[in-house]
Amino acid sequence: MIPFLKRWLRPFKPVLGPIYRRLVRLTNARSRQQLSIRAQRLAAEAADAARRTAGRADPPIRAMRQYELLELAAEVPYYRARTVYMRRAGDIADELIARDELSTALELGPHIQPLIVGADVMDLRLAPDLRTTGRQVAADATKAPWPFPDKAYDLFVALQVFEHLGTRQADAFREVRRVARHAILSLPIDWEMDDPRNCHHLLRHEKVLEWVAPIVPTRVVEGNGGHRKRLIYVFENLPPLEPEASAGAQIEEPGTADAVPADAVPAPEVATEA
Repeated sequence: MIPFLKRWLRPFKPVLGPIYRRLVRLTNARSRQQLSIRAQRLAAEAADAARRTAGRADPPIRAMRQYELLELAAEVPYYRARTVYMRRAGDIADELIARDELSTALELGPHIQPLIVGADVMDLRLAPDLRTTGRQVAADATKAPWPFPDKAYDLFVALQVFEHLGTRQADAFREVRRVARHAILSLPIDWEMDDPRNCHHLLRHEKVLEWVAPIVPTRVVEGNGGHRKRLIYVFENLPPLEPEASAGAQIEEPGTADAVPADAVPAPEVATEA
């Protein structure tokens, strides 16, 4: 039977051969990735178990691990082209968390899941399908003041979000300075879009520096290269705003539930997911 099939398929070999070889390569690549994900998961679970056995608590916040990003990308197509720069941003976040013992984080506008596990999330509206263990706060990032007190968070993260803030990036970054000690922003740099009105079109590094002036990033890291390059801007030990500019909203600290004073900004819509 097999020799007969081989003879029958031989005329089609120039077409079927390359397809077959590509399928074999793809299958092998997926198998290797799945094995890698399983190995990373087991290693992380073993490290977590060892830490708990030693009586050390889980960290309040951490970046998603590589295997978690890969699993998310396999499930949600949106993330498939985004794992590289997210992993690099996560490595930077984990470095800052470990070095300075950071325990609170605010992430602006994640798609399905924040990069920082344990972070509070701020977006225009509450998202019932958002996967987060922190609070959700519904607020407009283009309008100051944000509904948080001064230096409420150790870390602020916004990945591919600031370009969507119209012309209010400078105002938004002043609020970042006010509410956070450190910040990590990723932005699309030098993208050429068909529609010049697209907010991603030809955003230059120099423009980003204008948005954050007079603060200078402590470092700028390439999130990923190619024609869809992303740069990661890292800000450490952000100085507070000048006294006249720091009119922080007197609302609850992260993790508490004190009422909003009547003379503060309107109470944000908040959701907490177990």
